[in-house]
Amino acid sequence: MKKYRNVEIDLFNYVLLGITYIYIFLYLFIHLFKHLFLYLFICNVDPERNTQLTIMELTPMERADIYEYLHQNPMATNTQLFSFLALLNAYVPESYLLMSECLQILGPPDPIHGVPFEERVEPFSLLIKRSGRNPEHVCIIPPLLAQQYVTLLAKLGISRTATVKNLMFSLCGDWPQPHVLQFIRYLLTKRKPGKKGKDKFSRLIEDILGEGSFYNAVSVLKTASNKLRQNSIYPQTLSRLYYIRGGVNDYEKAERWAKTAIERAENNSYVADTLGQVYKNWLRKARQPNDIQQMENKAFDAFKEVERKADNEEGPEMSDMDGTLSISDSFNNRGLFGFIQVAKIAFEKLRALRSPLLQEQIPKLKMEVQAKFDFFERYLTYSKPTATSAEPHYFWKDIALCYEMYTTASAAESTSFPGLLDGLSRGLFTSRGRRAGFKEAEKTASDLKEIRDVLKNSYEANPDDVQAAESYILSNITLSNESRHHTPVKELQAIMHRFLHTDVGRRSPEFYLMALLLFWPEEEPQLSEGESLEYVEFMETSFERSDAKYLRGRYLSPLFFLGEGSGLSRWIHKSRLDEIEKWKRINKKWTTGDVWRIPEIEEMLLPVRVEPGDTSTKQQEEEKVLVCAGRKRIRVTKEAGPDSGPSPVLFYLGFNIKGPVVFQASGQ
Repeated sequence: MKKYRNVEIDLFNYVLLGITYIYIFLYLFIHLFKHLFLYLFICNVDPERNTQLTIMELTPMERADIYEYLHQNPMATNTQLFSFLALLNAYVPESYLLMSECLQILGPPDPIHGVPFEERVEPFSLLIKRSGRNPEHVCIIPPLLAQQYVTLLAKLGISRTATVKNLMFSLCGDWPQPHVLQFIRYLLTKRKPGKKGKDKFSRLIEDILGEGSFYNAVSVLKTASNKLRQNSIYPQTLSRLYYIRGGVNDYEKAERWAKTAIERAENNSYVADTLGQVYKNWLRKARQPNDIQQMENKAFDAFKEVERKADNEEGPEMSDMDGTLSISDSFNNRGLFGFIQVAKIAFEKLRALRSPLLQEQIPKLKMEVQAKFDFFERYLTYSKPTATSAEPHYFWKDIALCYEMYTTASAAESTSFPGLLDGLSRGLFTSRGRRAGFKEAEKTASDLKEIRDVLKNSYEANPDDVQAAESYILSNITLSNESRHHTPVKELQAIMHRFLHTDVGRRSPEFYLMALLLFWPEEEPQLSEGESLEYVEFMETSFERSDAKYLRGRYLSPLFFLGEGSGLSRWIHKSRLDEIEKWKRINKKWTTGDVWRIPEIEEMLLPVRVEPGDTSTKQQEEEKVLVCAGRKRIRVTKEAGPDSGPSPVLFYLGFNIKGPVVFQASGQ
């Protein structure tokens, strides 16, 4: 029995020893797996990133030590500092924290045995660096590495949500530093431009939403709204989050936060627009006629308030003037466009329900829809966001469809002054109708002649109507771009002469545009040099009075260019330049300045001689030069052109709604 008992004991010892070995093996395997995981996590990047990681000179073991420390010490103050710096550098270019802020986060050092900063942040000292330009600026480099560590921290339970909220609690006390406020604003509200416009939210908020956590994104923006109570952008963004990503039950929350934002910036039209957007999106969900009408009226009121505030805003040049309530770089058209969208949505919904409320609504809204259509027809004909960009495709589509719903007239058949100008672009890639997805044919010479005849009858029936005269004259200029069968120039000049000496200096920009195109100096000019200069000044003054507020910050589209020939045929509509090549190609050439080197365009346009303008006047934003036309010199605006270097320079004359403009083109 004793012998068997000894065998059992030996067997037990062997089993115990085996279990111990297995445990040790598993421990080593798990430990090595952690190191391997971090190594693969850090190294699994493209060659460009690998180059940057080599600069960091972190060995796999050092990376594994960082991983191990983060895993075991998620609440340590140096882990918190590391997470703050990683988040900032991952999302905000050139961000940093001051050394004093880093020490505040780390807490007080040992009063007796204080240690250097680099030792206090171990094992992150190889990653946390001081700026070479300003040693007080502490950051983590490079940003690509910061992005990887933000992802790693999230995998270890230190989420982006927790990090950004802790950052605000730590550094946004009673007197937060301006750079901290700037970085947090960028983190939470900076939207990147994309192919179809700006992203809906900042990259950080999008990443939090991408993790499937709508409520974490809400929590972050609520924290910012409550901590930074003077700033309207956080409740505004929170409202947008509720109505864009939330459900039907979140519209009331969106409404409440939009109103909070308005309370913080009561004169800002862009902040006010958010409430209108809430109601507009709420309207989309309405199902019953009474609910549709109720939400429609709320949206109309909100967007009219946006329109009122936008009208009271001034450009940046007025920022130092007493009494200026709000400043914006460009006119906010969202109140006007929001009204159009709401009217269109309500019309479609009531029509689908066959509601009798629709027939009551049409006459009530017809005049307002017409007025807003007139505004946008002018706005889009005379200007663009930039020289090579346009409004989104849906912009004109919504305007045109809404106009047709309430007036039964076709936007494409408009014979207003802007409508006539845009008519020559119909059917081209550059036309707003084509961009909106409408099927449209190019206007033929026969179409233009028919329009001219209609406008001639209109003018003859109202010979004292200056707008009828302007439209009739313009219809002949547009016709001259397609046909030689237009009214003689002398006859059109006689019509213009009837109005030249009445309401002097108080006419519209369109009036002075027609005057300058008809009387532009030739060998036998009908206007003196002084009169020509006077009409250029009148046109600019008229523009400042009628359009400058609404078109500020936008590119003024060239309407006509001076070409070869005489009479009306001299004036080449821009559409004739655009139709030479496909839209993407011609658009790129407008950007680079290569458009002036296209042989067909060189044959069309007439170069002009230019002399420096009067430099004795005060410095202006726009450079002025003297164009030598016939035997006269006329002072005009010079558009910035490409650097010609040693190449010879050519100048071409064009007109926008503000007046004559010289375009610089480098020669071959």
